Amino acid sequence: MTTTLDSNQLYSRIAKFYNFGLWLFGYKLAVDYFIRLIPFERETKLKVLDAGCGTGLYTFALLKRFPNILIHAFDLNVEMVRTMKNTIQQKGLGNQVKIFTGDVTKSLPFQQEQFDLIITGGVLEYVESPAVVVKNLFPYLKKGGYFLNSPVKDTWLGRMLAKLYKFKLHSSITNISAFTHNSFTLEGMRSLPIIKEAHLFKKI
Repeated sequence: MTTTLDSNQLYSRIAKFYNFGLWLFGYKLAVDYFIRLIPFERETKLKVLDAGCGTGLYTFALLKRFPNILIHAFDLNVEMVRTMKNTIQQKGLGNQVKIFTGDVTKSLPFQQEQFDLIITGGVLEYVESPAVVVKNLFPYLKKGGYFLNSPVKDTWLGRMLAKLYKFKLHSSITNISAFTHNSFTLEGMRSLPIIKEAHLFKKI
């Protein structure tokens, strides 16, 4: 994910304990709930891009729901990527998950490759304008493909987390408009009290 220098350093320090924090705040249950928005059949063979993957929360949840998928995952933070790579090796998932270090606002190492699904979970908060990320990732999604974005809600708890993790909250309207103004249609929404929501978009 794209972060300021301070937030990138913070994530480097907490990378080894990050998964515990996700469990503690209920993020894992939220992810399982949110990915049910994705309309593909369980056995479908899919190519997925997990953009700003952190330690792989969405990647591992998607692998359980769609066992025949191939995932390319990346994050800006080197320690997060290292932690995820170790988990992939431990689980024997190297044939299904390819992970690298990258920036959601810059070109990615794919030559005319496109995906059926793109995921961003808590990533757009680290850029000034969410539309910058949407426009950058747009070419990597197939026409008719889906984009699931799961932002932190602009609530009192969201604002506390924003201060702690040094990110910027965007309103639901801002997040949704970043997609609908850039050739996406809003297909579905899910929300959990206080902290997280998910928006599913389809590329026109």
